[in-house]
Amino acid sequence: MAAPSPLSAVLDAAERSGKLNLRTEDIRAELPGVSPAALHQALHRQQRRGRLVRLSRGSDHWLIVPLQHAASGAPPPEAWLDRYMSKTLGVPYYVTLLSAAETYGASPYAVMVTQVMVPERRRPITVGRHEVVFHTRARIEDMPTRWHETPDGRFKVGTPELTALELVERVALVGGMARVREVLRELWVSCTPQGLIEALNALQEVPTAQRLGALLALEDQGALGSRVAEWLRDKALRLIPLERGQAPDTSSEVDTTFKVRLTFDARSANT
Repeated sequence: MAAPSPLSAVLDAAERSGKLNLRTEDIRAELPGVSPAALHQALHRQQRRGRLVRLSRGSDHWLIVPLQHAASGAPPPEAWLDRYMSKTLGVPYYVTLLSAAETYGASPYAVMVTQVMVPERRRPITVGRHEVVFHTRARIEDMPTRWHETPDGRFKVGTPELTALELVERVALVGGMARVREVLRELWVSCTPQGLIEALNALQEVPTAQRLGALLALEDQGALGSRVAEWLRDKALRLIPLERGQAPDTSSEVDTTFKVRLTFDARSANT
């Protein structure tokens, strides 16, 4: 049997110590006698074997793939997303939309990608079978977040209240209002009045607040709905549809508290 390569020994030692994220410079420091060209070839051999995966083209961020994650081609995002965003890219971020809802146990659908909010547009990345797509948000560092902790690691995620607002704000990205309402029904239990005010103050999106308030009223979530109404009290409100692009019809009625036009389908969906 052939002796393990010097790089394999470095990777094995890193994995045993729980260090799955490696920079090229870290690996080079462990192999001072290996030329840059030889190290480049060795890294790509390990990549072809599935032992290593590079997080994005041109980056020096490598991820060790433990045997238990070989089928998916990479460990889950908890093991590498925060280090990649914060250290490798130096970009503020948080997990958002359906991916955030999933961390709170509020996703009745399988989430096939990890949705991440960043300040500027970025191309999606694929790490093994994990796809990460990016959405943009101004003043991202002002948004309320928390840590999602797992045995594999952790990443930043929008608070449940911010997640609720963003699902309503970006309804077209997540499959429409009916799907958003299904997710929100599971998310309300994680929301608090204080957290909702914090998210409203950070986001400062009046139409989104109106729509969320109307949905809270439809779902009989009075404690949360009253906080939205209180936040909107000194704002100039105009009549808006529950969902952008919704055409007015004769069966619609208006939630006069939040000035939101409701369709018959929206009212009848409150089961």
